[in-house]
Amino acid sequence: MASPPPYAIVVLSPEDPAVRDGAQRVAQKLLRRGHDVAPVNLNSPALANRLGQLAGGTLYLVGHGDELSIGDWAPSNLAVILEDNGLPHNIARIQVLTCRSGVQSPFRLEAPALALKRDLMALYRQDAFARVTGLTGTAVDYGGSFRVIPQGPVVTWLEKVRAAAGDANGLRILLDQADALDPQSLGNTLFQGFLDAHPDLKGEDEEKDQIYGAIQLLLNDLQDKNQQLDFKLPLYMLVQQIGDALDEAEEAEDTKDDEFDLGESITSTLDTLEPLITKGLALSGHHSKVHY
Repeated sequence: MASPPPYAIVVLSPEDPAVRDGAQRVAQKLLRRGHDVAPVNLNSPALANRLGQLAGGTLYLVGHGDELSIGDWAPSNLAVILEDNGLPHNIARIQVLTCRSGVQSPFRLEAPALALKRDLMALYRQDAFARVTGLTGTAVDYGGSFRVIPQGPVVTWLEKVRAAAGDANGLRILLDQADALDPQSLGNTLFQGFLDAHPDLKGEDEEKDQIYGAIQLLLNDLQDKNQQLDFKLPLYMLVQQIGDALDEAEEAEDTKDDEFDLGESITSTLDTLEPLITKGLALSGHHSKVHY
């Protein structure tokens, strides 16, 4: 009977509790599959022994990251560390579980995960190497489940809204662009369905009061991975609240009321609704990884 493939989990930033917790979640996932694997730190004396047993197996790299780095390391430096510690040339897979490891930066030719693969190919002088997987967005934890918020037009739009929080003209342009994020207006349909399921909310005369009540109900389930959420619902509510804030800003300008702060209102609205939108994106599971 063939032996199961070996696994290793390497913690790239062991001083960070969030990274250690992420590594433990990977270990729990493997344990549920029947594999008892203890994470090992990148700077641990045990690293070489653990990596040396990975022929035909899978390596998980867990840490922080961005479009330029894996953990605290440039891909080329990390490749040297792995090779120096005996990573087999015939390893089957490397899972780079760091934020945006599969996203190409405008400042380099390759995403970090792909750069790591290229660097390892160069070190081992091989024309082909293991399958290396990177994440297309930011890693998050919902209800004890490791998920990814994929980078895409919705996330980019949210970033632009936050950057333009105090700019009324810029926000109006972004509101027009929001139509392209939900071309079939499914968010409105979902909101009406949410109201039908909650008669107390539907009884409110003003939509902004309905939205406020809906937000409170949705926030109660924010960390529950079993509560599925289509991102178009909170996105619709965000768009409506931005429109209301712009109307209030215009009214305040007409009445010379200096108490209303558009930037503060938009930022507060984003802080409340963005986690609901990103939860919907993360739990969708679409396009969360890229394979090289």
